[in-house]
Amino acid sequence: MKPYRIIAVCLLGGLILGCEERLKEPAEDKNLDAELVRTLNNIGVENAIIAQHTLYPYHFVPDGGQLTELGRRDLAVLARHFADRAGTLNVRRGEAPAELYEARVAHVVQSLKEMGVNTARLNLSDGMPGGTGMASERVVTILKEEPALSETTGSGSRGIGTQQGGR
Repeated sequence: MKPYRIIAVCLLGGLILGCEERLKEPAEDKNLDAELVRTLNNIGVENAIIAQHTLYPYHFVPDGGQLTELGRRDLAVLARHFADRAGTLNVRRGEAPAELYEARVAHVVQSLKEMGVNTARLNLSDGMPGGTGMASERVVTILKEEPALSETTGSGSRGIGTQQGGR
C-alpha cells in the first residue's frame, strides 16, 4: 500500500473515532446549555417579580388567606430581595372582602418574618406594581399630541404603526 493511502486511511480512521467521541459529548453539552438557559430564564423571572414587588389575588388560594405554590415562590424571591433592604411590597386586594384581605396581609407578614425579613423596614400596601414605566402626565401628553402625528403622516388611522418613513 502506498504511503499516502496509509496516511489517508489513518486520518479517516482518526476522524471517525474522533467523531464518535464527539457524538458522546453533546449530551453533556446539551444538558449544560439547557441548564444555562434555565438559569438565565430564572434570573429574568426573579428580576420581574422584584420589579413588580406585588402579590396579586391569584397568588392566594381562592377565597382563602394562604398562598398558592406560585405565591410561595414569588414571596420567597421577594423575601431574598428584602432580606437586606427596605422597600414596598404590594398585596393587591382585588375583590376580596376586608377580613380576607387582612388575613392575606397577616399571612404574608408572618411568612416574611419566618424567612428572616425585618418587616419593620417594609411598606405593605394595596398599591400598583412597580417597575419602570411612564408617568401618567407623559401619557396624557402623548394622547394629546397623537392627532398631529397622524395628520403629518397622511394616515387616517391612529396608534402605533401609523408613521411612514421607516421610523
